[in-house]
Amino acid sequence: MENRKLSRRSLLKWMAAGSATAALAACAPAAAPADSGSGQQQSAESAAAPSKDKVQMSVATFAAELHDWQREFSRRWAEEHADQVDLQIEEVVYNEMAKLQLARSASGTLWDVVFSGIKWFPFSASKNMFLVLDDFLANREDANLDDFFSTALAGGYLDGKLYGLPYEIHPGNPALVAFNVDMLEEKGLPLPTDDWDVNQYADLVAQATDPDNKIYGTNYLPGNYYDFESLSRAYGTDIMDPERKQFWFNTDELNRAAARWIVDLRTKLHAAPSREDAQGLDFTAGVLATAVTGSYSVNGWGTTIGDKFRHDWALFPKGPDGKRGYTAFTSNYSCSAQTKAPDLAVDLLLYLTSTEAGLWSALEQGTGQPNARRSVWENEEFLSKSHPIFRRILDMYNNPDIPGPFPMPYNLRFQELQDNWANTSPDLFYGDVEYEEGMQMVQEACQEILDLPRA
Repeated sequence: MENRKLSRRSLLKWMAAGSATAALAACAPAAAPADSGSGQQQSAESAAAPSKDKVQMSVATFAAELHDWQREFSRRWAEEHADQVDLQIEEVVYNEMAKLQLARSASGTLWDVVFSGIKWFPFSASKNMFLVLDDFLANREDANLDDFFSTALAGGYLDGKLYGLPYEIHPGNPALVAFNVDMLEEKGLPLPTDDWDVNQYADLVAQATDPDNKIYGTNYLPGNYYDFESLSRAYGTDIMDPERKQFWFNTDELNRAAARWIVDLRTKLHAAPSREDAQGLDFTAGVLATAVTGSYSVNGWGTTIGDKFRHDWALFPKGPDGKRGYTAFTSNYSCSAQTKAPDLAVDLLLYLTSTEAGLWSALEQGTGQPNARRSVWENEEFLSKSHPIFRRILDMYNNPDIPGPFPMPYNLRFQELQDNWANTSPDLFYGDVEYEEGMQMVQEACQEILDLPRA
């Protein structure tokens, strides 16, 4: 952290000589209520009248309590730079950010520092919305790019150029299995361990199911194509070819076997709920023996469950041949290509993706959510205070034999691919259509998108 402070003082000294003091033109719309549909809410920091003698900057923060650390560290940075910068700190709803980036970039009002989910980040980067960071970070000792997990940092690149730094990583929606210890012990069933495989999981959830009392063994169903990717990798394959141009769902025997395993959970074992019964089914209510979810649920579910029943966590099971896979779901901070103060914007970006910010989020804010840096995930205070599953996730990240990159299609048509998967795969996995018909239906719908040119 000392390197960052020294570098910042040197930067400010340089700026004081008059190198980069142009003011950013009005970059934020009028304040709107959080539920107005605008997708953003100005914070108190935005309300102050800007000084004409300072650089006007803005930062977009994720509008959720889990991400309060973003506002905390934006405020800290603004205080450290109070003599140079007026910083507007805005809250933006995650699900509205992709469209807002397009709109504000087109109108020349994109935030100086802006967050993106991996789902839309490459598309925004391809439209030249973000600053290319390579040259800006080349001489910044505090960037320490080697400290980021490789699968996380990979999500900030497009066509060999770095457009963003990751501020979080989790191993995907189906990365973990929560299990009801009381329920399994009452039935005399073994408790899961990280060494289990998909066949052992299927046996366990079938035995745990109690249809007369509407108790199900699992809720597993990959609603996203990238969720299926984790299972695909556990089976030793991939959902797409290396160029991300061919969809391998129904053309690869290992993928077909993985899909059959999912279908059998409902149609053969009856261990997972039907489409109708799945509505509102909640592990924290004690009606599931196990539940498939991501690391983001560990702390929240623990609080919700309290002392209602004992529960624990295991990594999602390995494939039938002992392989494991995950899908690195990352979020990035980027600097607007339109910023009038690129050096300051990069400095803020580094601060928001720093070890200090990650540790504060994990330890002080109390969310238990580390960022994407090894120095945060490997921090012994964090590991000792967190559920042991986080140490095992760390081991998975550090294992080069476990694949984890996010499966972005080569043409960047993520949303179209996801929409077609969501419109076709549930009929297959719920058993509403015959297996072969459903497999071909999903295959054709998804390959249709991959056959299109880059968006």
